[in-house]
Amino acid sequence: MAENGNPKPSSLVMLPYREIQCDDTLREFTQVLRFDLVDVKGEPLRVQLLLDRRHKLNRGLSKPVAYFRMSSTEQLVKLANTALACAVALAFNEVNLLEPTDDQVRNALRSHWQMAQVDLLYAVKTILRDVKLHRMALERIADVHV
Repeated sequence: MAENGNPKPSSLVMLPYREIQCDDTLREFTQVLRFDLVDVKGEPLRVQLLLDRRHKLNRGLSKPVAYFRMSSTEQLVKLANTALACAVALAFNEVNLLEPTDDQVRNALRSHWQMAQVDLLYAVKTILRDVKLHRMALERIADVHV
């Protein structure tokens, strides 16, 4: 960790393949959400959600807006559950069904789970592989400096 509490760039396991590009609501910038892992030896693995603002024409004007750090599984499960609930609400709104039955909601969630499983299985394996590679790289760097 850096002195100000922010992780050093070498502590980040960035997950650019999991970026979410937000709606195009700004004239000059594209806004992106990206999860990164903060992996510091001797500390628990944490997650950082980056809100990045990228200038559409001049990369030099791009800059991160905010970092949201989470260290508990519960925080991330709440985030995932809220995002999924919002996604299901959007889907029902698209078909003008604002009072779905419990069974309709359950069926929507089951349908999502069937589609998401393959992506999630692959994503978990990829993320864990990236953590392993990050740790191996840090060990190599430490061995060189000894």
